[in-house]
Amino acid sequence: MGNKTYTVLIVPEKSSQVRRLIVPRKLLMKIGLGLVVLIALSGFMVVHYVFMVDQASENRVLKDENVLLKAQVRRVQEEIARIDGTLQRIDKFAEKVRTITQINDPERNLAMGPLSDDPRKQPEVLFAPDERIDYDSELIDSKLAMRLIDSRLDEVESESLKQHSNLRELHEYFADQESLLATTPSVRPTKSKLLTSTFGIRTDPYTNHKVMHKGLDLAADHAADVTAPADGVVIFVGNRGGYGQSVVLDHGYGVQTHYAHLSAYRVDLGQAVKRGQVIAAVGNTGRSTGTHLHYEIRFNGIPQDPEKFILD
Repeated sequence: MGNKTYTVLIVPEKSSQVRRLIVPRKLLMKIGLGLVVLIALSGFMVVHYVFMVDQASENRVLKDENVLLKAQVRRVQEEIARIDGTLQRIDKFAEKVRTITQINDPERNLAMGPLSDDPRKQPEVLFAPDERIDYDSELIDSKLAMRLIDSRLDEVESESLKQHSNLRELHEYFADQESLLATTPSVRPTKSKLLTSTFGIRTDPYTNHKVMHKGLDLAADHAADVTAPADGVVIFVGNRGGYGQSVVLDHGYGVQTHYAHLSAYRVDLGQAVKRGQVIAAVGNTGRSTGTHLHYEIRFNGIPQDPEKFILD
C-alpha cells in the first residue's frame, strides 16, 4: 500500500508501440503539495506587492503634505519675525518720544508714567532652543509646530496690544502739545545720515587722549545746508574758538541746539526760525579735521545724545 504506483499509458497516434509511465503515489503527492505551496506563496507575494504599492503611494502623499506644511510653517515664522521687527521699531520710536517728553516736560512725563515697564533691549528669539522646528527631519510634528506657532502668535498679539496702548497714550499726551512738538529737535539738521563720530567718550584726534564728545559729527559736503530741527530763536551767531563759526538756537523748555565748524551763516541774532529753515552752511572752521557738521543738543546746559531725539 505504501509503495502504490500509478501507471500512465501513452499511445502514439501513428505508432503501435505503447509507452508505459509508472509514477509513484508519493511523487504525485509531493508535486501536488509543491503546487499548493507555490500558489500560496504567489498569492502572498501578490497581496504583499499590492500592499507595498499602496503604502508607497500613501507615503508619497504624506511627504507631499509635509513639504507643504514645512513651507507654511516657514512662512508663518517669517511673518511673525517681520511683525516682531515692526513692534521693536515701534518700541524704539516710543522710547525716543518718551525721552523727548522727559526732557521737555519732566513734570508732565512723571504724571504720565513710563510707556513700557519692560522695553526690549534686543530682538527676542522666535522659539526657545529646545522648541525649534527641525526642518531637516524627514517629517515634522504638525501638532508641535502649530502649538509653538499659536503660542508665539499669542505673545505677538499681547505685545502689539501693549504697543497700541503706548501709542494711544502718546497721542493723547501730544494732542494739545503743538508748540511742544514744534520746538522739539526731532529731525536731522543735514540731509546726510553718515556719522563720523557719535556722542560719548572718544579719542581726541589732536591729543590722542580720551575726552567727552558732546554731540554728533555728521559728514556732509562743503556749504551743504544746515537746517533747524525745530522751531526756535537764534541766541548766538559767531566764532567760538575750537567750535569755529557757530550758531546756537534756543527752543524753550531748557532745550538748545548747537551747530559748529560752519562755513557761512543764514540767520541773524534774535531771529525766530521754523523747523526745516536753513540756518547755516557746513564747513571746516575751528578745531576740525575735515568738512562736517558738529551738532549738539543741551538740556539746561547739559549735553544730551542727539541720536535719542532723531526720529527720521
